[in-house]
Amino acid sequence: MVYQRFLDISDDREDNIEITINNEKVAPFDPFCKDESELAAKETVPVEINGVIKGEFIIRAYILPNKWEFSSKTAYQNSRPGNENQGIYVYRENRLIHGPAWMRMYQKEPHLSLIRVEFSFNHNLDDVFNIDIKKSRILLNDDLYKWMKDTFLPPPRRAAEQRSRSGKKQTDSETAKNLHDGSNVNISEKEEDVSGSIVKIIDSAKNEVQITNKYGTTRSIIRIVAPNKPGEVHVQPVPTIEGNLLWAPALIEGHKAVNINTGHAYYSKVYLPNKNSDVTIQGLDSLLWALCEAEYSTINDKTKRFFEEMRIEVSRILRTLVEDLPESTYDDKEE
Repeated sequence: MVYQRFLDISDDREDNIEITINNEKVAPFDPFCKDESELAAKETVPVEINGVIKGEFIIRAYILPNKWEFSSKTAYQNSRPGNENQGIYVYRENRLIHGPAWMRMYQKEPHLSLIRVEFSFNHNLDDVFNIDIKKSRILLNDDLYKWMKDTFLPPPRRAAEQRSRSGKKQTDSETAKNLHDGSNVNISEKEEDVSGSIVKIIDSAKNEVQITNKYGTTRSIIRIVAPNKPGEVHVQPVPTIEGNLLWAPALIEGHKAVNINTGHAYYSKVYLPNKNSDVTIQGLDSLLWALCEAEYSTINDKTKRFFEEMRIEVSRILRTLVEDLPESTYDDKEE
């Protein structure tokens, strides 16, 4: 990757060379996967110091496909997918000297793993970028840093996040269709034994219900939804929940239920990798359904706000905790 532009005979930006290790040629690796990716943004920016043009740099933002959108499984694997490869790649005289990193502009985030940014310049700008003698460090001045962070990078970053989230939601939702069948059967057998409340619909159009439990009667807003399919009345996967919560209480055909957000990082990184373990899925589902049942059984006018805040905080914390977990495995398809 460091010498890719020199090693790649199809790249005419530099004279070609060969590097061998133990008599085996080192193959070039293009981190931007130009044959597969989309060029989302490009700028050639002249650099002027005291009225004199010192040179120019080129910055390009590429967005890789989602894993199922690559032309083949091999192409996906060759792209070196992963959260660690997002960010800015800095090239001086066509040699990679820094990155991938966001240069303290942003943190690496799972939903931005598809974006890779090229930043290229030649030796005329060494002083401008404070290049050290090892040619391995770059420092941006305040104006350039602000332009990159606030102007150039936000649009392609939003596009990369949208691609990641929309594609993942669609695929995860498809996978989730039958994933919770066992949980619905198991919970239906025990629902009456653990119930500690009675829920009555007041206004279905406004999702307003009346909950009666040992602490009294209170009105609350609960998602009143129809089942996606027969029998799915306790655990229901949905593509999104407002505020990107992992879960939310629901009422389905009079049954106290939980909606689980397939667009949340916890779902893609914990649920889906365990999709072939029915015991694990039922364990996860039982925990979230139990949290909702406990909320129904203990909620009152004084505590309902705290339950809402707890769901927000737990969902936020879980997004952070699973950030570095691997994505679910690539779905096999024809090469």
